Amino acid sequence: MRVAPLLCLLSAAPTSGFHALPAPQKSFARAQPPNTPHNLFVGRARVRLQADDPFDVPRPDPAILVSAKPEAEQKLWIAGIGAGIAAGVAVLVALISAIDPLLPADVVSFVGNANAVLIGLFFAGLGVAHFAVKDAFTGVVPPLGTWGGLWQVPAPGAEELKLSYAEFHVAWTGVAEVGGGLLLAASGLGLVPAALQQVDAFLLFLLTIAVTPANVYQFTHDAQMVGAGPPLKYPDSHIVRAGVQVVLLGELWKLAFH
Repeated sequence: MRVAPLLCLLSAAPTSGFHALPAPQKSFARAQPPNTPHNLFVGRARVRLQADDPFDVPRPDPAILVSAKPEAEQKLWIAGIGAGIAAGVAVLVALISAIDPLLPADVVSFVGNANAVLIGLFFAGLGVAHFAVKDAFTGVVPPLGTWGGLWQVPAPGAEELKLSYAEFHVAWTGVAEVGGGLLLAASGLGLVPAALQQVDAFLLFLLTIAVTPANVYQFTHDAQMVGAGPPLKYPDSHIVRAGVQVVLLGELWKLAFH
């Protein structure tokens, strides 16, 4: 059985994420005099808010973030997050694989194709957003050396293209999401062979893993996608995002190997 299309669409994947409205509690912003503007550093960007901003979500104390921990401990956190996502995907795929044979083949095929269309269009839209609100995405690309030096992914050709490290990774992932998403949607509509759908779904599975560090960076450094919505509530939004990330990866895996 395929995961419900609506649930897959909620997998704002890789870089968008869930957010919550502010809780009725004190925050750094609310400690300011009424209607007094202040500056708040979020990730690598400076955000200017008003004390009465409806999206003024309380920020966590920087001292409790993973980025404030010793380098060795940061690496353990990253390993634990990766292992948790992998275990969640494995359990979900096993569960769906056990249920699939119990349902009519036509139902399984219909739901699978519907999910392919929805997920494909979602990826395509997300890829376009990489360029429409570029700064929001560059702000959550982990800089080289993040997590105690663990993040050492290069950006080959960035200088020749006159792109910064973050701009390079936002650009190529955006192009890949648009192309892969449109192809997956076309496969769900029966416009391309089923075998091509499987290859494309597997490539999108790998792409989702490749951009997951941006999600993790938002959690470990309280980095925000400035200009692409209200701040994420810490840690609630990140927990929800991890769950829907597991669902997205599980569905892509099933599309690739059904």
